[in-house]
Parts: sequence; C-alpha cells; structure tokens
Amino acid sequence: MAANKEAIAIILDVGPSMNQAPPGVATALETAIEGINMILQRKMFSESKDEVALILFGTTEADNPLDDGRSYQHITLKRHLAVADFDLLQMVQTDLQPTDTPGDFVDALVVALDHLENATKGKKGFATRRIILFSDLGSPFGDQELDTIIHAMQNTTPKTELNVIGPNITDEDGDGGDTARGSKGGADAHPHGARKEKTPQQRSGEALMKYIVDQVDGECYSFSEALPALSYFQCRQVKPVAWKCQLEIGNLEIPICGYSKVKEYKLKQSWKKVYAQNPELVPGNLRTYHMNNEEETEIEKEDMVEGYRYGNTIVPMTEDDKDNMKYKAEKCLKVLGFTKSENFKRHHILGDGVLCVTAEKGDETAAVALSALINALYDTNTVAIARRVYASNSSPRIGCLIPHIKAKYECLLWMELPFCEDIRTFTFGSLPLHEDVVVNKKYKPTDDQLNKIDALIDSMDLTAALEGEDGEKEEALKPKLTFNPYFQRVYQCLLHRALNPVKSLPELSPMVADYLRPPATVVSKSLPVLQELKKAFKLEVLDKKKDQAGDNVFNKQNEADTNAPPQKKLKLDDDLEGGLKNITKANITEVGTVMPIEDFKALIGRRDDDLFDEACQQMQRRIEEIVMQSFGQQTYSKAMDCLKTLREECIKKLEPGVYNAFVKNFKNTLIARSKKDFWEHIVKAKQGLIPKSECEESRVTQEEADQFVAEDVKPEQTSTKQEEETTDDLLMDL
Repeated sequence: MAANKEAIAIILDVGPSMNQAPPGVATALETAIEGINMILQRKMFSESKDEVALILFGTTEADNPLDDGRSYQHITLKRHLAVADFDLLQMVQTDLQPTDTPGDFVDALVVALDHLENATKGKKGFATRRIILFSDLGSPFGDQELDTIIHAMQNTTPKTELNVIGPNITDEDGDGGDTARGSKGGADAHPHGARKEKTPQQRSGEALMKYIVDQVDGECYSFSEALPALSYFQCRQVKPVAWKCQLEIGNLEIPICGYSKVKEYKLKQSWKKVYAQNPELVPGNLRTYHMNNEEETEIEKEDMVEGYRYGNTIVPMTEDDKDNMKYKAEKCLKVLGFTKSENFKRHHILGDGVLCVTAEKGDETAAVALSALINALYDTNTVAIARRVYASNSSPRIGCLIPHIKAKYECLLWMELPFCEDIRTFTFGSLPLHEDVVVNKKYKPTDDQLNKIDALIDSMDLTAALEGEDGEKEEALKPKLTFNPYFQRVYQCLLHRALNPVKSLPELSPMVADYLRPPATVVSKSLPVLQELKKAFKLEVLDKKKDQAGDNVFNKQNEADTNAPPQKKLKLDDDLEGGLKNITKANITEVGTVMPIEDFKALIGRRDDDLFDEACQQMQRRIEEIVMQSFGQQTYSKAMDCLKTLREECIKKLEPGVYNAFVKNFKNTLIARSKKDFWEHIVKAKQGLIPKSECEESRVTQEEADQFVAEDVKPEQTSTKQEEETTDDLLMDL
C-alpha cells in the first residue's frame, strides 16, 4: 500500500488566557475554533484519508494515557486519531468551552507525540505526522521534557512536523524586529487587528516556542495569516496515475509516463434521492419500455437497439455493429514532425487538459534521451507535432509537445490540436487601421482613441497588480492560488445544511465574494482611465427602427387620394418594411431568375455562413444564365446589377475570395462563348477583382487587379460605317 496519508494531532489551548479580548472582539479561543473547523472541513470535502486527533490542554480534568496523578495534568485526549467526520466537526463547534485552569503546552506536545506514535503503530499508509498547536502561549509551562520533544520530532519515522498558530513570534528586542526562523509574517497576534499587550508569561512562552521551532524546522503563523489561507475548501485529492507508453521518433523509442497536469475539476456526483421525512430511506427506481401504439405494448430492454436517423429512415445499429465500426489503433505517442514555436497558435489548443510527459521512473537511459530531446527543442525554439492514441479502443488525436524546463525538473507538455472539422470559422469585421483601406473609413479610430485603449490595458494589467511583503510586484489571480468560487459556495452551503438542517442557507462568504470582484488596485488605476475613455468614445443612443406590421402598412395615407379619411388612406411603396415583405422573405429558399437580387439578400440576411456560400453559388449561376440567354444585350443591365450586388456583399462579409474566384472563371467563360461584350461592360463598370485596398481580407494587390482587367481588352473598332440593316436582313439573322 502506498504511503500517502498524514496523521495530524491538533492541540488546542482552552485556558483563561485564550478567553480574553476587548468587548465586541472575538477571543483567541473563538478564532482558534474557527481555524480548526476550517481544517476539518478541508479534510472532509477533499475526501482525505488523513486521520485527525484532538487534544485539549487547560481543561479542569485530565484524561490522557500519560496522566499519573502528578504530571501531564489538565490535558484531555478529546478525540483519538481517526478520519475527520461530522461528529468531530459538531464536537468542535458545540463542546469546546473555555476554562479557568491554565495548562502546560510543553506537556501537551508530549501527549500528542505519544498518541501519534501509539495510534499509528501497526498501521500502514502514513507518510507524515503533523502537530498543529493553537495557543497564545500565555499559560505557565515547564521545560523538563524539552529535549525529549525535540529528539522525538527529529528522529521519528516518519518525521513529525510542527505548526504553531496563534502568536506572532518575534525577536527578543521588541515587536518590530524580524520574525523568527520559520515564521511566516509579522502581523499582529490578534486575529482581528486589535493589538493586545503581551504579558511576561507570553513572552517567555514565545521565546521557548521560538527555540523549539528553530530546532525542528517548524513553522509559525499568526491568526491573521492562517485563517485566510484555511478559509478555502480544498478539492478532492486525486491520486496521480501514469499513462505509460513509448515516445516514437522514427525508429527511436523512449519509455515515457504521462500525468495530467491540468484537468477540469468536477464535483463528485454523490447526490442521492432520499425520502424527505426519513433521509435514511433511499427510494428505488423501476423503469419499463413501451411501444408507441394504442396498446402501449411493453418490451424488454434486451430487444431494443439504437437507431441512426438518416433522412426519414431509421438505420438500426446493434452493439456488434458499433464495435465493428470503431477505428482500431494501437496505444502510441508518435512524433509526426517538428515546427517552429510561432506556428503553434494558442487559440488552437483543444481537449480537456494538459499532459505532462516525463521519462519512465527508474529508467536512466530514457531520462537522458528525453532530456536531450527537450533541450534540443528548447534551444531551437521548436515544438513536436505528435499522434496520440490513449488506448486500443480510443480514437487517434493530434497534438503538440512543448518543452518545459524548470529549476527542479524538465518535461514535455502535451496539448491537443484540432482537426479541420473542429475549427469554427467566423467572419468578424475589423477596424480600418491601415491607410489603404477605403471601406468604413468613418469608423477608423484616431491616435488619441488608440492611446486611451492602450492606457486601459496597462491599468488593468494583472501581472503586477499585487504587492508582496518585500514590496515587489506580484501577479494577481494566479491559477495555483485562485479557487473556483462556485465550488466554494457549494461546499459552504453543504456544510451549513449538514450542521443546521432547518436554518436557511448563509450569505456568501466574504472570502468567496472577493473572488467575484476585480483587485482593488486594478479598480483604482482603471477608473480615471475609463473616465477619459468615455470622453474619447462618445456614444449616442439610436432609436431602433420599428418594423411596420400589416395594420400599420395599410393604415398609411394614400398620397394619390389626399381627400380620403386617414384610416382609409394607403401609401404604395415598393420597398415595404415588415408586413407582407417579411412573410415572403421567410419562404425564399433559393435565388430565382425573376428577382435574383432580392432573393440573394434575403438568403444572406439569415446570418448563416454555410447559407452565404450557397447563396453566392446560386447568384453566380443566375448571372451566367442571364448573360448567356440574353437576346443581344437585352438583359445585360440586369446581370450587371446582380454582379454589383454580389461584389458589394462579398466585401461586406469579408469574403473577397468568393467573388475573385468567380470573376476569373467568368472571364474565361465569356471569351470562350463569344460574350466578350459583357466583359467590356464589366471593365467599364469597374467590377473586376476586389483588391486589398477595398477589403483587407483580399490577397489581390491593386496592381494585380489593374492587370487583370487590362488583359485581352481591345478598343472598339469604328473604321467603317456599316450599312443600315433592313427588316429582311434581321429576319435572315434569325
């Protein structure tokens, strides 16, 4: 069995010095109980297998194995070493009361060491031992057992760690000196900031505790430091399981292990439906299947198979069919090639986590080979593109292996990349920042507006939003230190409901509420910039144009009949908004030949990228039909209007490639089918290729566009005047 558990002995001082505080301020005992509750809550909600014991000193009676009637008095072993549960949590909240009897914290340390030794004897799985002492060290003590304590903590296997929470241990020369070795800060000893004058007894106790902490490499925390750190619930601990495989690079194979470094956390689904009046009773479920007929014939689950809807037909697929349909592949991690790091785009990261790839444990040859690969990738600023198959029944994935080198370790980070079907292509208009862009020039931002946006970004920079104890800037909202507020709220409500079945749920914890607000330093820096930003970007409220319903359309006055009553007048307008026009739009499914422009605009107005491509193809076919079937130049104007509309919409949708590809093919078609005169109309109307100056998404330069319309264009010939055609000549042409 792997040794991964911890044995924890919590020692709490309930003596008189812990129950002294100014009016309206929580006592040190109340704050210590709050801290113990937080420790127990962390263990419970993380489903930890660690075991916890509770020892009180300063009690009126003595109840511990070392009590002989003369020594180790006023110490009670309140709870033996066991996994934390709600009974222990309830005991801490309701059964711990202050006393008027002082206790010896040195003797309490001995009792805790003795209990940890005896309680873990014969048990497997304990990797560490820990003693957590909650006390202000204001009670009398003896130092006879001092060497025993230090020797036991240093030489036991596993080693016993010591944490002291309560006092702010400082140097002997005053309160403002450097903190003791192992101390985590210089905050006030009182948890709520009300500094309490230290008694001589406290100073003596702190001096002794400082010596013990120095000898055993322990750590001290004040209440103001410990409570914020303990206030967040920890997630369920996940045992790391290695994904073992061979990293293949051509004929080279390196044994590797993969560990999930980042993965989305999900709450354990332990919800159950119980009988409300008796939560101990769990109702059962009975499910039956029936056919959709008048008799509702019942059928067995074994007689059903899944079906795939293919049009109006349902294709049955049995489990055997599904198994045979699955792609069979061998477990692997195979390098397909290498590319520069700048070709790896962050917005292409796919999957549900990051895999940390290291050499197989204990294989020195593999470690050397993998280290050489990692450093070579790092030195050349290169990443590896690899194919990964998790198991034989899994689909292959493609991903990127990125070198990751730290002071203590080095590894490859695997991040999954998308296939073609995974990429979503969206079209977003951009501001005309370039000088050669002529479209939407009125939306071009000024230099002052761009500078204001830069200032806003600088003021909201999180990389230096906090200030550390040494005055250096630190990053805010680090993922390693930022808890999910949703999970914290769930844990808070579950705990409250377990301890208070009737009371309403509590308000949101202030600690959790802080996560929902930006850092105070960021807010203070950005507010002045935002005020300047409002002046730079003036916003106007535009009245939304209301759709005219059918009643409004027919109630408009008729300009031709000025004498008619208002309710009977009707305005005839070819471009009606709303009413019947919206009804006809909804029924359009393709670009027709009667009103191709209106049909085309109705289709592309539905905001569907696939529908836009289909509408463009239909519009292109209609243009070719109108030109090719035209009697002379009779319908050329209609085809030209369609072509102009297609060109304008492709520019608006930032799809110049669709129009440019069509015009190139259309030019060849016109020349091949003796319709060169229509091409001359296109050139005169300047409806050639869309250059980059008109649409920044275009790959055609202005020179290329000019050259395209200049090729194969001959001037009109006017050398001889043709004789007037008679009616007979026209009939002969027919």
